[in-house]
Amino acid sequence: MYTNRNSGKTDLRVRRTRKMLWEALAKLLEERPFEALSVQEICDRAMVHRTTFYKHFEDKYQLLSYGLEEARERFADRSYEDRILHPIQMFEEFGDMRQFHALATSDRECSSMHSMIQKHACDSLREDLLEAESRGARFPVPVDIIAAFYSGAVSSLGSWWLKNDSSVSAKEMDEYLGRLINKDAFFPNESPKK
Repeated sequence: MYTNRNSGKTDLRVRRTRKMLWEALAKLLEERPFEALSVQEICDRAMVHRTTFYKHFEDKYQLLSYGLEEARERFADRSYEDRILHPIQMFEEFGDMRQFHALATSDRECSSMHSMIQKHACDSLREDLLEAESRGARFPVPVDIIAAFYSGAVSSLGSWWLKNDSSVSAKEMDEYLGRLINKDAFFPNESPKK
């Protein structure tokens, strides 16, 4: 996962530069696979010097990790129940990220990028489940197994939904996901909030 190299408060120029680099990467992914992209191409697209890139990120993988962390932060104010039970609806709120996600999960995309996204999704879900445990939830299956299984299912279903440009709404997709899995595995001691 991405860790901020600068301790303390991040100033506006730093945030702006990172945002420009992330947006440049996302746009380039609409054109070419992740593995084929170079740091120089990302810098050229963002109109940022290479030395500036390396002040913020070690490589393009760390930039990707940063973008995934930023995506997670956008939903930090949501309850963990919401993040677990409505992942596709929340993802739909990233209208500008639909193409990026479709590319990242497509069969022709590189396995390293797909693995990185899958790991990030699994780690994020694990954190949510551990939060639920700290609030008293007890799961019938170990948290790591639930996180691996569910993040894989969400990733696969989300990818299918985006690739097929389905007329099914994100809300319906989350409802179908809920029918396919046992929600009691996530909230065995309580009924989840809608």
